[in-house]
Amino acid sequence: MHRFYLPQAFAKNPHQGEISDAQEIHHLKDVLRLKKGDAVTLFDGEGQQAPATILKIEPARVVFQIGRVEVEPTAQPRIVLACAIPKKSKFETIIEKCTELGVDEIIPLTTERTVIKVPKEQIARKTERYRSVAVNAAKQSARNTVPRIRTICSFAEAVGSLPDDGAAFIPTLGEKKHHLRTALQKLSNPKTLTFFIGPEGDFTDREVELAQKKGAAPISLGRQVLKVDTAAITVTAAAMIHFRS
Repeated sequence: MHRFYLPQAFAKNPHQGEISDAQEIHHLKDVLRLKKGDAVTLFDGEGQQAPATILKIEPARVVFQIGRVEVEPTAQPRIVLACAIPKKSKFETIIEKCTELGVDEIIPLTTERTVIKVPKEQIARKTERYRSVAVNAAKQSARNTVPRIRTICSFAEAVGSLPDDGAAFIPTLGEKKHHLRTALQKLSNPKTLTFFIGPEGDFTDREVELAQKKGAAPISLGRQVLKVDTAAITVTAAAMIHFRS
């Protein structure tokens, strides 16, 4: 069944909701060719979904009759991916795939070796694009929660915001570290699990030292040197398999 995203839909009115976004209306009317009386699924991005029936299709809005709301249990631990922005559109791929896997929050990072530098005047537009990718990935993967996409920030800012009730890991090519699998096995029910993924060329020694001072443990992802997108997907998948399978 076709799914549509209505943030805070069920909080406003548990029986009726509407879409006013022009792109969503175009997709419903012109691409999917849905009509009055057709059944769809609505989700609010906060873990709730409900069956719905199209009541009205107007040029500027589509109105739905909402059925029984279902609430998805909150998954633990909360998984956060703080990832350096790679070249081209790879970060959108990271958002898409990690949303499908179940990540709860994504933090776009600038690091000492990050090549991509987003101008300040473009950050808001870029962040909005990232959030749109997350919403679309949630739709397609039948996920009822949309991960929080933070505004682009520096590595130091992200490290400084680590929660006190969680665990954090920083994959690095340096020595003297546990493998990802071993590191996860040593955890005991953390509320939050944060992974820092560096740029091509890895984090600098100074960044790794800063992360360690803030409680992040260096880990290995194996013998191969992984690209940014591969590493991000790997840690998210490993955490999901270990804690939520």
